[in-house]
Amino acid sequence: MESIDLCGGDGGSIWGRKPTPREKDGFLLSIRNTRIGLTAAGRHVPFTRVTFGCHGNWFIATDQLGVIYSFDVYRNKYQVVYRLGKTCTALLISHTYSNELFVATNDLNVHCINIGSRQLITTFGPHEASIKSLSLPQSGQYLLVVTACDSVLWDINTGIRRKTLCGGESVGVQDVFFLPLTNSIITCFKDDSIHVWDTSTLDYKYNLPLPSGPPPHYRAFATTQDGSFLVAGGRSNILYIWSMKRHVLEHVIQLPSKVKNVKQLLFVPGTFDGHKSQVLGMLAQDGLLRFVSVTGCQLLFTLGGKDEELISMAHIDPMGRHVAAVTEQGSLLIYDLSHSLKAHHLPSLTVSELFQVEKSSSQVSKLSSSSTSVPDPPVKPVSKTSQSAKRGETSSAGGGVSLNLAKLRSILRGYGEYPAKYRSFIWRSLLQLPLNHMSYSTLLDKGTHSAYIDIGDKYPIKSQKLLRILQRTLSALSHWSPLFSEVDYLPPLIFPFVKHFQNNQLVIFEMVATILFNWCSHWFEYFPNPPLNVLSLVENLLSHHDNHLLQHFVSHNITAQVYAWPLLQTLFSEALSKEEWLKLWDNVLSQPPSFLLMVAAAYISCARSALLKCTTVEDVEYFMRHQSTVNLKVVLQDAYRMQEATPPAIHPHKTLGDFVPLTSGAYPIFNKYPKYIVNYQLQEKERIRREEQEYLRQRQQTLELERLAEQRRQEDEAWQRQHELLLQAESQRKKMLELEEEKLSDQRARLAAMKREAKLKELKSLDDARQKYLQQQQTLRELEIEKMDKEIEKKVLLRDKETQEAIEEVEIRSLELQAQRACLERELLRRHELAMYRLRNAHEVERERTESERFSPPSKIADIQEAQSNMIQLENDLQARNNEDIALACRELRSLQNDLKEQNLQAAQEKYKEEEKKLETAFMKLQTMKDSSSSEEISSINPPDNNHTGAGQWPHHRKQLNGEETQLLHSVHNLRRRIAQHMRDSTSPSLLST
Repeated sequence: MESIDLCGGDGGSIWGRKPTPREKDGFLLSIRNTRIGLTAAGRHVPFTRVTFGCHGNWFIATDQLGVIYSFDVYRNKYQVVYRLGKTCTALLISHTYSNELFVATNDLNVHCINIGSRQLITTFGPHEASIKSLSLPQSGQYLLVVTACDSVLWDINTGIRRKTLCGGESVGVQDVFFLPLTNSIITCFKDDSIHVWDTSTLDYKYNLPLPSGPPPHYRAFATTQDGSFLVAGGRSNILYIWSMKRHVLEHVIQLPSKVKNVKQLLFVPGTFDGHKSQVLGMLAQDGLLRFVSVTGCQLLFTLGGKDEELISMAHIDPMGRHVAAVTEQGSLLIYDLSHSLKAHHLPSLTVSELFQVEKSSSQVSKLSSSSTSVPDPPVKPVSKTSQSAKRGETSSAGGGVSLNLAKLRSILRGYGEYPAKYRSFIWRSLLQLPLNHMSYSTLLDKGTHSAYIDIGDKYPIKSQKLLRILQRTLSALSHWSPLFSEVDYLPPLIFPFVKHFQNNQLVIFEMVATILFNWCSHWFEYFPNPPLNVLSLVENLLSHHDNHLLQHFVSHNITAQVYAWPLLQTLFSEALSKEEWLKLWDNVLSQPPSFLLMVAAAYISCARSALLKCTTVEDVEYFMRHQSTVNLKVVLQDAYRMQEATPPAIHPHKTLGDFVPLTSGAYPIFNKYPKYIVNYQLQEKERIRREEQEYLRQRQQTLELERLAEQRRQEDEAWQRQHELLLQAESQRKKMLELEEEKLSDQRARLAAMKREAKLKELKSLDDARQKYLQQQQTLRELEIEKMDKEIEKKVLLRDKETQEAIEEVEIRSLELQAQRACLERELLRRHELAMYRLRNAHEVERERTESERFSPPSKIADIQEAQSNMIQLENDLQARNNEDIALACRELRSLQNDLKEQNLQAAQEKYKEEEKKLETAFMKLQTMKDSSSSEEISSINPPDNNHTGAGQWPHHRKQLNGEETQLLHSVHNLRRRIAQHMRDSTSPSLLST
């Protein structure tokens, strides 16, 4: 499944490689839109509506955020057209102006946007309720807006709300839309009644009968392109088909049982006769788009389903080639409809074959996928030779209904004109217009031709719509052939056709191109001069049928350029009224191209009585360019008479030939003009245009320089005036300054006296303030000294406490040493007792040995002596070992005493240093206070204005400070004495001996 993601882009290519239609259903691709950056994984923005343009090669889609996209499937590109910022509820493109887009949004407004310029044109609304659908007539003059409660008819040109249709309290409006190619509006109410109204007068015309049986509950409608048949469906599996010409129910089709509700109906446009369709697209509640053969009652194929998502709405392009569908998940699905139709071998039917199943309203046809319950009637097929028959026998409108030219001419002979209702259709049939949409779109895509950019200035037309159509038609003709950009009489020549066929620009272009290709093909052989060859044919006709009038013209030097060319170059639009002009062209288009010259000669001949009295060129030219009292019926009779009575030698048909229609697919070339002259004129015009642009540019520069020079001159004059005013103001200011200086001198004298008085007062107030400040400072110092005394007392108490704690700690340490000493003494005593015990045992052993030796033989005396010496040595060793243990214990005791002494000394020294630092800080503060007191004393010795009020207070402060200093020194000496005594006590011999 081919799928692409727009990723919120503003434009680019739709696909990298063009997809191939899937075999079973023609699926091409799926389009999604994910906004990057809203979340970590991106947010999917669903599409809501889609619709195709009038040519079918591009379509418009909107998403939930109100962004409008344009997709061109043939050029493989897409772009953002407009950002409304509101959700779209309905979408429609104008049939008349393919660049106009109507968008209904959830704010109850309808916005008209120009797709080409991407600008908002106008807004219709607001409405009473949410908008469901939009509809436009073929003329493009009105806009029909259907809401949930009513329907509003707007005039697009004026923007005025013309009419509002409400269903009343009990019956609401279900749907309202225009019937194509007719002047009718169809309304369906919620009670299933269908009524038809006239668009112009809004008069009621007729209603369609309700079918028998259960109520149909209409919800969806579709019409053929010619408006001859209407199909309706709703909350059932039955489709109802009406004939809008006979106002009867033609056919009833029963759908498969799976279909419970019909949501949307779409006819597939055909290229066969009448532009009617035989294939109907039907979107049901299950999200499947089924295509049904209406004539054969067969289910052809289905779109959507297993592989794709469920479809919520769809649209078919006007050429029947593609289908664009919006799924319930918000994706766009594109199908190649022509591929699916070809795969099912759908035969083309003519007008007589389509909807020719004669069934009563009560008869229902069963719809199946393989067979049909209603047989097709035998119809004779139309052969290709009959479709391409000569114009003298038949003619067809764009490959549509074949018309008998002989019958048309008989109608014309009998009534003098064609019915106004069918005139457009008959003219298109007579001219055999090919309706080359693609070729015409190619010409339009080239834009406005440079020769007709400012046509509105040369031909001011009140209706801007007609002006735009005229400009587009002229531009298309100029792009078709460069000659038509140089023909100055081309706008008035084609304007009557533009005004009459303003609702179909393609028909205007092809009709004008056909007339220029046949009736005016020899007009440009002498361009830019008048067509002398054609005028000579008119002169020959006049010479043969009214020689007296021709001799009158010759005698007064009045040529055919004066009496014939004004009629031809405007195609009689200036000499005839609108009704007469239409009648004339009913006859001209029904005859060979030479008939136009017959009409010109007949008109001149019928006005011979008036022309014989005209003796100047100006009078004849004025007569030919204004309406006269010449009877058109007489002119046409005379023209037919001339056509039959003119000899073949001078007959214009010999020169002009037969009618040749435009070719289908691509337009033929038009080169019957002197190319070198036209090319030279084009080059000259281009050169003149460039010179004019250069002249305008230089003129613009000159005007800009003149403007700047004028601006500088005005600035200089303004500066001069301002300078004069400044000089005057300066002289006035000097006089004022002299007066002010005199006043200032007096004021300065008074101000000096006031300053002296103020200075004296200020000094006095400063002295009072200084005295108050000194008193406050003295009070603060006393409080600070008192605070320092308290802090010193606290520190002394804290020091005594810490000293006592240190002494107690030393005492505890001495007790620990005494305990250790007692333990050592006990250990020494134990060892001594053990040694003594061993000595006693050895002595006992020795004594026993001595006693035994006394009775032993002399040989053992030496052994006894050796044993005694060993005993003595053992005693000495024990004594030496005891002495070493005692000495080691003494050394350990002395080491412990020394460590204790060093720790006490270090702690005492550290505390002593801390106390000294605190005392030094206190002395520094005291010195600072003394210095500040001295400076205050010096400043108070000579106070201003000989004021000695503070002189007597200094000795008192001095004595007080001396007393405080003496007390502080006394406390410091006591503190030092206590610290020294403590240090002596901590290092005394008694403590060490202990």
